[in-house]
Amino acid sequence: MPRYEFLVDGRRRARAGSDTEARAWLRAYRDEHAEDDPDAVHVQVRRLSRWAWLFGGALAPREQFFE
Repeated sequence: MPRYEFLVDGRRRARAGSDTEARAWLRAYRDEHAEDDPDAVHVQVRRLSRWAWLFGGALAPREQFFE
């Protein structure tokens, strides 16, 4: 099961343990920033595998979590 880490302007803001949690966090972020960042342009989603401590993970398109 992939885990996700959310970076906003390069700083870690949150983690999610599943796709459902990731969608919920991104939905809350977009609701909170409806005026200044409605498309979550400042957010990077990093997919963390069990080797992420060594390789750093991989960026995932944030659009896959939009509903």
